[in-house]
Amino acid sequence: MQRVVTTKRTVALAIAGLVVGTVGALSVPALADNAPAAHRVAPVQSLTLDFSGTNDEASVSQTTGSTFGGTARVKDTNGNVIGTAYDICAKDVINANSDTAFCTGSVRINGQGEISFSAVLPISDNAATPETGAFTGVVNGGTKNFEGITGEAKFQPRAQGVYDLNFS
Repeated sequence: MQRVVTTKRTVALAIAGLVVGTVGALSVPALADNAPAAHRVAPVQSLTLDFSGTNDEASVSQTTGSTFGGTARVKDTNGNVIGTAYDICAKDVINANSDTAFCTGSVRINGQGEISFSAVLPISDNAATPETGAFTGVVNGGTKNFEGITGEAKFQPRAQGVYDLNFS
């Protein structure tokens, strides 16, 4: 009978030790780096996303929920291609000359990481007419150098399917 009590105490002590050890291990990283994640993020330069010729929006039906997507060349301020952007969009509001879409995407900058974003944006139905309205999206997060990034993704149309992108 004594042996059973000893075993129960041993198991209880082992479980208590495991809980304390786990809590202590989880607390160590927090103590080692008190800086918020946003302060560890590499600054993001101004970028240009060039979706021209790669986005399939024109071939999508004019119905709510229709999806389309594309890839873009990501360029720096000197016009050098430094990565690729990917997006997927769903039409939400259909109008006579333009639509509203919800898009989510990711900008991959070679050797630095990715930044994910979501946005609601206007899209012209006339491929010959450049987009005119700037729009702002939400930064969902990032990887590698951009881990912990938050804030806004500000898109300014430059030409049909081409956007200047700044993060704040």
